[in-house]
Amino acid sequence: MLSERKADPDVSEAVFGYLEGRFPNLVPLSATTPLLEGAIDSLGFLELIMFLSERFGISIDDENFDFMELATPAGITAFVERTTR
Repeated sequence: MLSERKADPDVSEAVFGYLEGRFPNLVPLSATTPLLEGAIDSLGFLELIMFLSERFGISIDDENFDFMELATPAGITAFVERTTR
């Protein structure tokens, strides 16, 4: 469950901007839009990982990574904020 804390507007804006630009079929996008239920294919998911790596300097460690953390825009935002702290 996501914390009650408000998301960093810069992180949230970057995540939403990327998703809306790269996956226009998701628009209108909300914080809880499901991304892994056919909305984004495996190539798109890899592109998302590359975006997060390049934009936020995140290195995703296979041992400690659960792809379900990226199941929604809110989940991605929380993941980025937690990882970049």
